[in-house]
Amino acid sequence: MKRFFIFIFFVMWPLGTAAAQLPDNMYFRAMNDEMQRALQGLRLKDHPKPYFIAYWLSHHNSVTVRADMGTLAPAVHDPNNRGDSLVLEAFVSVGSDKQDGLGFADAKRGSWAYYNAQMPYGFPTASYDSIRQNLWKATDEAYLQAADLYKKKQAYKQKKNIQDPLPDVVPAPAGHFTQDIPPFVWPDVARLEQQVKDWSALGKKLPFLESFNWELSIKQMDWYYLNSRGAFSQYAIPSIRLDGRAVFRQPDGKTSEVSVTWWLKDTATQTLEQTTSKVEKFLSQIKQAHGASSGEAYVGPVLLKPAAAARFVRNAVLFEFTNSKPWLLTYADDDEDAGLLFKKKHVRVSTDLLTVYDRPLARDFEGIPLYNFRPVDAEGVAAENLTLIESGHVKDFPLTRRPLSKHHRSNGHAYIERVYGPREGLTNVFIEPKEQLSDEQMEEKLRQRCRELGLEYGYILYKADPSDDLGIERLYTADGRKETVLNLKWDGNFFTQRDLRGVLAVGGQEELVSNNGNSVLIAPSILMQEVELVPQEHQPHRKPFISKPKID
Repeated sequence: MKRFFIFIFFVMWPLGTAAAQLPDNMYFRAMNDEMQRALQGLRLKDHPKPYFIAYWLSHHNSVTVRADMGTLAPAVHDPNNRGDSLVLEAFVSVGSDKQDGLGFADAKRGSWAYYNAQMPYGFPTASYDSIRQNLWKATDEAYLQAADLYKKKQAYKQKKNIQDPLPDVVPAPAGHFTQDIPPFVWPDVARLEQQVKDWSALGKKLPFLESFNWELSIKQMDWYYLNSRGAFSQYAIPSIRLDGRAVFRQPDGKTSEVSVTWWLKDTATQTLEQTTSKVEKFLSQIKQAHGASSGEAYVGPVLLKPAAAARFVRNAVLFEFTNSKPWLLTYADDDEDAGLLFKKKHVRVSTDLLTVYDRPLARDFEGIPLYNFRPVDAEGVAAENLTLIESGHVKDFPLTRRPLSKHHRSNGHAYIERVYGPREGLTNVFIEPKEQLSDEQMEEKLRQRCRELGLEYGYILYKADPSDDLGIERLYTADGRKETVLNLKWDGNFFTQRDLRGVLAVGGQEELVSNNGNSVLIAPSILMQEVELVPQEHQPHRKPFISKPKID
């Protein structure tokens, strides 16, 4: 059985007619017909009627193949092992553009309505009638929650004597984007099964490996959006993701677990051969980590490779770009999730060695599709690419229809958070170096700084979590030799803008670090002037009583 999710969407638009041509398919016919019926007939005594409705349908196609140590997972042998689902989201607004339920969070229920029901059908058997039926139930529930929160917000504002001269939302043109959605092409499962089987079988080369698991997922997400103001969008986002996980036992009995995630542009023979080389390199890194020495406490320059660099920038500054306008909360004086950089436009918050962009209109990175391609945002406004940081200074920030000033305008960056509803958010974040340096040049800069400080070695951090046993290497100052070290950790959660202003160099090969609904980050390496690394204790696990059986 399938599930669908219904959320309240607190935006305030009058019913409008789209200038662009609405796509003629089952989804838009069902959405439009039920939307018009609800706007005309949906009523609740003593509450405002709905004046805005939006629907978002997403169709997910997927197939996954997996294997561990040369053995295929049983489910993969079923040729019908594919995931098809249709998710429906309904958004309803009551009140007016002057006063609405937007921006309010109640202590008991929060600021959103979550409704979970069993779908009476599964895709691809969905029909116009079944979609209408479920949109009807979704709209009914969402309207009830919207009306309740609207009433509570007005009572709260009256109790606190809150008088805001700004309206709850400002006007914005309706956005439109349509793309013909290609059918999901069922891949050659047998070929892909053999490939993941071969990758996982490479783990047999290392006797101390207890698991070498690879999972390849091929997906296509088809998006359909329509609101009563006339905004709509239709497009598809393909995705090919490879996840690897290894478990191995150290000589002292400690079990180590390491993982990698890569996104592929296709499953062509050349791409899979290149990926095989990466799998073999991953296996070589595991071999180096087996029996590696533990690191000692260290304070000094550290080279953050892209995954670690992205975490650094995200925690130091990117969170402050989101959720620009604070919410009214019945359970707290301040909205701690609200970002603060909207108050710091033109203020220096970063090194001038990098530039940060948010690009909702970016379709891919080096041929790999980006998940957060969003030509029209959750309020139906056409999205704009933004330069967030340039020459170290805040240049722009994401805006929605919730005004921050008298002359406020949306730049199409409203995104649904499943806790708070629509807020100002980032999509595809590109962190780009001012100077194009190679990986070798970045490592040489680390060694040069270590020589200046009289240090025997510096460190290179590869993972966002360096407690991963493949996450950290020691780079010797004299000869550039590298070695994996274990049991060192850093705290990447407490970086500040001050740390970002003290960066020594930015460069190296940029990489797609994350590519999912929460964040898409493309980052280079960053050389930090000073990072503290501390040893972490671990208790060795009990060794097995007999050795692992030999696997042919």
